[in-house]
Amino acid sequence: MSVPKLQVTKNYRLFSRSIDNRPLSEKKHKKLLRSMQRNGFLPCFPLACVREPNGNLIVYDGQHRLAYAETLGLPVYFVVLDKPFDIAEVNCAQEKWNTRNFAETFAAQNKQAYKIGLEFTDRHQLPIGIAFGLLAGTCSFNNIQEYYYGGTFKVKDMPYAEMVGAIYSQIIAISPIAKNARLIEACMAIGRVKDFDSARLVKGCERCREKLVAYSTRDAYLDVLEIVYNFGRKQLFALKNEAVMAMRERNAFTKSKVNKAKAGEDKAA
Repeated sequence: MSVPKLQVTKNYRLFSRSIDNRPLSEKKHKKLLRSMQRNGFLPCFPLACVREPNGNLIVYDGQHRLAYAETLGLPVYFVVLDKPFDIAEVNCAQEKWNTRNFAETFAAQNKQAYKIGLEFTDRHQLPIGIAFGLLAGTCSFNNIQEYYYGGTFKVKDMPYAEMVGAIYSQIIAISPIAKNARLIEACMAIGRVKDFDSARLVKGCERCREKLVAYSTRDAYLDVLEIVYNFGRKQLFALKNEAVMAMRERNAFTKSKVNKAKAGEDKAA
């Protein structure tokens, strides 16, 4: 069986529903609508169609995506299969895709940024959304979802991501019980501090293992990391304050950049 070619069109009249498909229920698929409003029609989820002798395309899978694409005026991605299939059987066996599935699919398509992201994620034992956010130079995966799910993700700040990943992975290697999303947030903050010495922090962590436990907030981790950073030092460094200030400046810069971009879009419109 040959691999079907991915095609795209905005001619919605090419398609008809299969009589074996479930009735359309747009009210029950509002989550899909919101996703398509945010991310568009993702090419990794094409319609599965079969061509009739008269040339019409019967949609066997993806009828709600087709309906919302037409409503939103989006291009429709589709593949034409050699023969029909049992829709109920296939849908029953389907599992919902998780965030990693998207990265693995795009990496298999030889998209280098996703290959880099997966390797970085596994090497530093990071949650995949946080890892890709770091590589994009942002603190939140929400800021890059559109590009990530659409297959256009790009690595923009490898040095910063590597610094944060290395700090985090070394800390949890010293004390696995410290492994926590709030610890990652603390590492993100101190990674923005000018003249921060990661080797000094790791050395302090090795000498103060008992302090590296699970905490519930980023600031609690920053308090502890400042203590271990200054352990045995006469000249103390206000690591927490510098980290908080660095993140505030970064967030203000990012917000200003986004507002300027939006203003430019509005002016163009």
